[in-house]
Amino acid sequence: MTITNILSALGNNNSIYPLLVRDCGIENVAKVAMTYKQNAKDSKFVARQATRERIIDEYGTSAVWLGGIPLIETLADKFIAKKGFQPVISTKLFNETSAQGLNTNIKNFASKAPKEVKELQFVKNNLDSYKSLQVGKFVASTAIPIMVMGMILPKLNFKLTRKKIKEEKQKRMRTLNFVGMDKFIKSTKKDNQPTFTGKIDVLNISQLQKMFLLDGGLSVGRVSTARNKEEKCEMAFKMAGMCFLNYIAPKKIEKGLNGLTKKIFKINTALDPKILNNKEFIKTIKENKIEFPKDNSEAEIIRFLDSKPQALLSQITKEQGLVSYLKDDVRDPRKFVDTKKVGELFDSIKEFIKDSNVSGNVEEFAKKAYKAKAFNILTNVALSSFLLAIVLPKLQFLFRKITTGSNLDPGIKNQR
Repeated sequence: MTITNILSALGNNNSIYPLLVRDCGIENVAKVAMTYKQNAKDSKFVARQATRERIIDEYGTSAVWLGGIPLIETLADKFIAKKGFQPVISTKLFNETSAQGLNTNIKNFASKAPKEVKELQFVKNNLDSYKSLQVGKFVASTAIPIMVMGMILPKLNFKLTRKKIKEEKQKRMRTLNFVGMDKFIKSTKKDNQPTFTGKIDVLNISQLQKMFLLDGGLSVGRVSTARNKEEKCEMAFKMAGMCFLNYIAPKKIEKGLNGLTKKIFKINTALDPKILNNKEFIKTIKENKIEFPKDNSEAEIIRFLDSKPQALLSQITKEQGLVSYLKDDVRDPRKFVDTKKVGELFDSIKEFIKDSNVSGNVEEFAKKAYKAKAFNILTNVALSSFLLAIVLPKLQFLFRKITTGSNLDPGIKNQR
């Protein structure tokens, strides 16, 4: 993978790649270290237990969170295929319009893509069965990971902690028999005196929306399985912060960085790095040869993509994952085209062309835009990771101190 592809993946806040980097590469490592440090202020024994719990919790959850949906969906697709359906057929095509839809695509692609139309026709003839299978796929790919992350993993983790604490108590009792009661009480006095105070369209949901739904289910599961009231409150605080910082904050940061870059440096960074680094794109702008559809209506965008598959804009749209073509340059009639997103992409390209022409040097403007975009993406990843890995845990520990009067993990401190 090239640097440009990496930047493109990290800069796409509608995909799981930024989540993967923040979650596994930065956030988990920092949280584990901070958990030990915070608990060790009052008890090294509790710190060891809390840190082990955090390692299992963070990395076990990450494995299910990031891999659960794709794995279960792959298995579900195989099951759907065995039922005679082509699972890649988009359920969004069931919402018929004049430009695209199940009936419209069957009619318009009958001669151009007979194999794919046959698959569409089979779905049309068995629509209720296909809908049921897709709903089942959605339920399985979300409910199973939620159950594993929110209920099973925490309970197993807590069970292991109880086992470790029981072993430690037995070890202490054995030590008591040898060193005497007074010495034992003196050696454990600090640890034993903590201070106490008191509607979703499931057929058309995106991958990122599924991840958000998983986090919502995970939050409910973690709060419900928490071991006491203090731990429930702290878990609710933590999960609310994680949802905000994972799904809302990065997009706000991206919008803010792009706006500042445009306002201060007069550089347009709205486009993906792949587009900014596309030599043919820059050349076509210089030669003023880019062809756009007449307008951004659904019908006109579909007409443009169908009639001009080799046009630069069609190829860019394909590269951005907004349209799929078969081997013979026929648009795949099984896939839905989100013409709203395509129109937004075309508008961003028009704005970039306008700004680059004003600059007087298209190539230099594109290079500056690429560098600025790379800086914005890396800054976004770094800032959102800092908020997740450092700021949120510190706020969580502050919340714990205020609500419990202790630095110790509220789920462990009373078990010692």
